[in-house]
Amino acid sequence: MKRQHIQSLATLQLIAVLAIVASHFWLADGTYLQSLCVSFCFLYSGYFSASTHPVDYYYGPLEHAWYMRYKLFKLYPLYVLALALCLLAAYLCWGSNLVFSKVTFAHLTMLSPWIPTPGYYFGINPVAWFICVLFFLYLIAPLIIKPLRRMSLGWQVAIVVVLIGAEMLAGYARDPASPSLLIPAPAHYFLYEFPPVRILDFTTGIVLFHVTQSRCWRDAASRLNATFATLVEVCAVLAFLAFYRLGETLLHPHWYRAFCSAAPAVLTVLAAFVFTGGKRGAFSRLLSMPWLAVPCAITAEIYLLQYGVFALVRYVVMRVGMATEGLAYFMLQSLTLLLVAMAVHYGFVMPLYRRLRSH
Repeated sequence: MKRQHIQSLATLQLIAVLAIVASHFWLADGTYLQSLCVSFCFLYSGYFSASTHPVDYYYGPLEHAWYMRYKLFKLYPLYVLALALCLLAAYLCWGSNLVFSKVTFAHLTMLSPWIPTPGYYFGINPVAWFICVLFFLYLIAPLIIKPLRRMSLGWQVAIVVVLIGAEMLAGYARDPASPSLLIPAPAHYFLYEFPPVRILDFTTGIVLFHVTQSRCWRDAASRLNATFATLVEVCAVLAFLAFYRLGETLLHPHWYRAFCSAAPAVLTVLAAFVFTGGKRGAFSRLLSMPWLAVPCAITAEIYLLQYGVFALVRYVVMRVGMATEGLAYFMLQSLTLLLVAMAVHYGFVMPLYRRLRSH
């Protein structure tokens, strides 16, 4: 894939992560937006796993072990650093000593999202579950990609449609204990943080990549001109906003409304920007501007460090007697997170990653 195309999609992921941060701290009710953006990130990971994963006849357990070693070296040091930052914040702000707790052990071993208790899967760093689930999906990626590559595109799309339908039914089943309410029969955990349920998003991204490799898709993309490509992107954004509005207003207003429209919403946007290629559409050209490469490189740092950094900023601000509300506080939070993320990426993650890979 061309560098411009990769950059435009990476910028979409950066926007999704920034929206997640905003939904955690600055929006009055950002639950639905957060669900959409989390689904997008998993779908995006599936798409790029299918595009870069060397799954073929010669790919076996040893090759996959090296692949997982690469992923581990890339993300685990940052994961542990973010955990340490949250532990420091918990100690300074609340006097909590969680260093030797079972929750910390579950986080260090990346088992926290497998324990259906909020104190574990949200635990010390409430966003760390995403990385744990992502490692699980990378681990089982060959078990998904290999069978799908042997199927026709029609069967692959049918599987995704069935999975989405099953998830929608599960999310809107009536609870026998509260028959008057449309709430999920399973707990929130089993529809959101439980690692196997995210196979749907991951598989949808894989199928999208296989669709983009078809002759029909390539022929249609090759005939795009700048005007029509921009029109496709505008329609995709408008469709996403329509899905978002639908989920916010027309569906039953509980946490799980996202599961009725998250899949089509995020798939529409990602498919459109993949289709336009990153060099023809006006939006894609804007998303692939060279200066965006730096913030895109620290997307993982922004995501994982958000709770630790913001807790420490709040602690310092309260110690000096400043207000913890208003535009000035918001700007201080944002700037601190950006600077810390850049310092961690270029001063810790990348040097350590290069050193580990050299051995």
